[in-house]
Amino acid sequence: MKRNLSLALIVLAATLGGCAVNKPSTDPALIGAWKGVRAENGKCQFLSWKNNFKPDGTFTITFFRDAQQTQAIQSEHGTWKAANGKNELRTAGVPLPDIYTYTLINADTVHYVNVAKDPSGDCQEDYEFTEHRIRG
Repeated sequence: MKRNLSLALIVLAATLGGCAVNKPSTDPALIGAWKGVRAENGKCQFLSWKNNFKPDGTFTITFFRDAQQTQAIQSEHGTWKAANGKNELRTAGVPLPDIYTYTLINADTVHYVNVAKDPSGDCQEDYEFTEHRIRG
């Protein structure tokens, strides 16, 4: 009986531990819809975008040619995880993640610095930008 109880506890611990490992780590402060721009006079081509970080660890993002966000270029989706000032985006179909450090300015503003990117990305320079939460 004692052996069966020990075995049951080991199986339960392994199952719960496996769930914890598979659950993405998402900073709740980043969950929601955001918009941003990459500077026109920066190191990389100008872009603007809208993204949505979902609590389940998935994201969608649409890129635009213009700041008014009327000329869509493309949309992407994938998974994200963020904690301790580091945000990692894994876009579907792209081998390596984009990694950013981030600082929350306030509940509706976050500042990012790109520190790692997939070699196929449109910009291979390190750059920074600020995103603003979309309300309503």
